[in-house]
Amino acid sequence: MNDFDKLFKEVLSEAYAAGLPVSQNISPNIKVNNRAKRRFGQCILKNGEYTIELSSRLLYAPEKSCKQTIAHELIHTCKGCYNHGVGFKRYALLMNTACGYNIKTTNSCEEMGIDEVLDNNTVKYILVCQACGKKTTRLRYSSVVANPSRYRCRCGGELKRIK
Repeated sequence: MNDFDKLFKEVLSEAYAAGLPVSQNISPNIKVNNRAKRRFGQCILKNGEYTIELSSRLLYAPEKSCKQTIAHELIHTCKGCYNHGVGFKRYALLMNTACGYNIKTTNSCEEMGIDEVLDNNTVKYILVCQACGKKTTRLRYSSVVANPSRYRCRCGGELKRIK
């Protein structure tokens, strides 16, 4: 089981070594969110202090995936980086280069080394690529769910709705 607080200290040291101007007001204790199913982490700013939450899905994930998620959330504490704009992307590239991470705005379960749980109670729509077989899930009715033939998988294959 991953020790998020220990990993946080390691990533914070890496961020300082890489020259990131992370906030000095970050709670040293990572909160575990048992309800988060569609995100791996979250940076919360309240009363001038940042708190980082990680999904309980990361408790048994590869350590590198946890550290990468913590690094992603730490970048949000840098001035002007609370969103995924230009500043965020610049610091993400810096951390990726310095530490070998793959920090992006979003990562898939596959990229994180986590099994995607297809819970029939929460997943309402499933699309499958006709070329590579990759399944994509959606919780809400959206344009891709309504008109999958207008969209393509990353591999270029056609999408088909199976649920």
